[in-house]
Amino acid sequence: MALGVATPAIAQENQADESAAEERSANSNAIVVTATRREQTLQEVPVAVSVVSGELLDDSGVSGVDQISQAVPSVTFTQGNNENNSSLNIRGIGTNVFSSGVEPSVSIVFDDVVMARAGQGFQDFIDVQRIEVLRGPQSTLFGKNASAGVVSVTTKDATDYLSGEFDAMYAEGNEYQVRGSVSGPLSDGIAARVSAFYKQYDGITENLFNGDEYNGYEAWGVRGKLQADVTDSLSLEFIGDYRDSTSTPTFVLADALNPTVVEAVAPLELGISNTDVNINTPPRSDSEQRGAQMNAEYLFGNDFVLNSTTAVRSYDFENNIDVDSTPLSAPPADRSFFLWDLNNGTTQLTQYSQEIRLESPDLGGFDFLVGAFAYYVDLDSTFQRRWVFRNAAGNEVPRSGQFNSSNQTTNLAAFVSGNVYLGDLNLFGGLRVIHEKLEWEVFRDPANVVVPGDIALPGAAGQPADFSGSTDDTAFTGNIGARYDFGAGNVYASYSRGYKGQGFNTAFASLEGSEPVEAETVDAFEVGAKLSTWDDVFSVNLALFYTQYQNYQAQAQRPNDITFELTNAGDISTKGIEIETVFQPTDLTTFRLGATYMDAKIDDFPGGPCFDGQTEAQGCVNNAQDLSGADLPNAPDWRLTGFARQIVPFGDDAPVDGFVQGNFSYQSSVQFDLDQNPLSRLDGYWLVNASIGVESKDDDYSVSLFVRNLFDQNLPQRIGFSSATGGRVTAQVWRNQERYFGIQGRFSF
Repeated sequence: MALGVATPAIAQENQADESAAEERSANSNAIVVTATRREQTLQEVPVAVSVVSGELLDDSGVSGVDQISQAVPSVTFTQGNNENNSSLNIRGIGTNVFSSGVEPSVSIVFDDVVMARAGQGFQDFIDVQRIEVLRGPQSTLFGKNASAGVVSVTTKDATDYLSGEFDAMYAEGNEYQVRGSVSGPLSDGIAARVSAFYKQYDGITENLFNGDEYNGYEAWGVRGKLQADVTDSLSLEFIGDYRDSTSTPTFVLADALNPTVVEAVAPLELGISNTDVNINTPPRSDSEQRGAQMNAEYLFGNDFVLNSTTAVRSYDFENNIDVDSTPLSAPPADRSFFLWDLNNGTTQLTQYSQEIRLESPDLGGFDFLVGAFAYYVDLDSTFQRRWVFRNAAGNEVPRSGQFNSSNQTTNLAAFVSGNVYLGDLNLFGGLRVIHEKLEWEVFRDPANVVVPGDIALPGAAGQPADFSGSTDDTAFTGNIGARYDFGAGNVYASYSRGYKGQGFNTAFASLEGSEPVEAETVDAFEVGAKLSTWDDVFSVNLALFYTQYQNYQAQAQRPNDITFELTNAGDISTKGIEIETVFQPTDLTTFRLGATYMDAKIDDFPGGPCFDGQTEAQGCVNNAQDLSGADLPNAPDWRLTGFARQIVPFGDDAPVDGFVQGNFSYQSSVQFDLDQNPLSRLDGYWLVNASIGVESKDDDYSVSLFVRNLFDQNLPQRIGFSSATGGRVTAQVWRNQERYFGIQGRFSF
């Protein structure tokens, strides 16, 4: 999106224009976006942004934020063993750390409210109007630190007439989902919309120990909107939502270096395509979140617009996983081994945010926006871990420990942005001043074991900790650029300064005396072109980018320890080219293609961590290696996405027409660990989905049959090496790892 024609305005869009804009763009390549009460097409806006409509999400089988990479080529998803350990990357940059004291580099936003942590953002798509993916740093106008980009989800507004939308899906594996919404007027000038969903899936993973199925879920949620035109000048919007989720995420074994593990999990067959486990402790991951917000807009007589967004959100999370990955309830009697069945953590988060913006109209060759932002997050975490170890003397040694931490973040900011129009040349720019304070408390008493009689854990997790601290920072961010219009489109060039605040390691093994990691700063350069034919039959958006990060925030495993530490991984950069095209030769045929080539590397990190077992000949000297020139985690060189849809007319007398459609995504091989462990590299793969069905000529209902992963590409979502239990290669499996079929129906009025 752009303010005027240039700067990000996720939270600045005029809601009165939104429905009309989306309606006009539903069957057109000239996607209409609005900012400061002015409409422009996507081809006119000099910002690298991908816009995906709710209809296209449904057609592509994309039902949640974690699947957005299937529709946007510059996005990758890093799946962890629960939603809090998962992350999104844009242009190869993301944040994948265990510490709750670090915010994500990619901000996830629902209805103009930023989610403080990535786990809150991995929500289901229900009643979605569109998704906007802004690529590159968005730290000038956005409202919160976003050093890599923004994924913003906008849900549908209430209507001034009675309407409803309902859909249901059933697929192999006992997966089903139902969604629905009802909207309409309550009185003159007041309208409401209520949406709800329920979904469940048994799981892709069979537990050979007891026959249970894991990596499944059960979730439900509800969202309500109340919109009121109080006067001709003042409008109010109230939004409330609630979501409850219970899931069973667990990693599987692709390989094990310890023969004891191989023997214990038999007859489980280990391999890169393995989807099953043999464990004695059921995994679980439960989350509950709710939110409330009020948006207010006041239109002055001189066409200035004052906007206010006030929000409060809460998020509760708990999970446990069987880390040793075996069905053993006691260590083998004839060898050294430890069991690890308790690895439990909880998170309780509350956040408050307030943003105020004053937008000018066109003042005769220029416009501007000024605003202020306030944000506060209070996050508490607990953790429990227990081992049962058999030492070389044959004795069982149970070890355990507990941990508590809290983080508070306060962010205050003021910003200004403007545009100057000089005929076909537009100059744009903005500035933001940010003051952020991070506070933390950590407590760990090694004597506070989980089971009486246990002894303390070894390493950092068994050392006493009782400390608190704080740090604050003031930073300036901004952007500047120019756009030149010509008949077929425009070309543009821009520079942006991005920022992500300081962080502190409040993970389980946090140690007193540790220093907070420095703020992540970004310098981003971009040149682009947006072209389209006069009738919008064909459009193409191009962007060349070069982005350099200083003090990139990452984590690495401590030497001779299974715990992790937070670190600044030196300087990194990502550069490449992006292309997105839409070709719609007739009203019956649509093609979309997206491609990203990127080179995301560590520029300078001479003291990087070694991978487990790395020798001096392989570059590990004094427990450090030079990672300069190494790949960034989960940053493939190539990503492709595509979509095609063909409507097949059945004749004027038939109540329905047929359709056939398909979509694909591809990514080249990736490295998942910062330390470049060769066992943590995953080959490239294709994902192809297809469906066929019928829909009414008035688009009121449709029925379709679909297949996901048509060519049965049996590769996991993520692979990595863990030194636990003697060393093993672990994989995170996903729903689309195996081919499956289903049926879907939709009805609206």
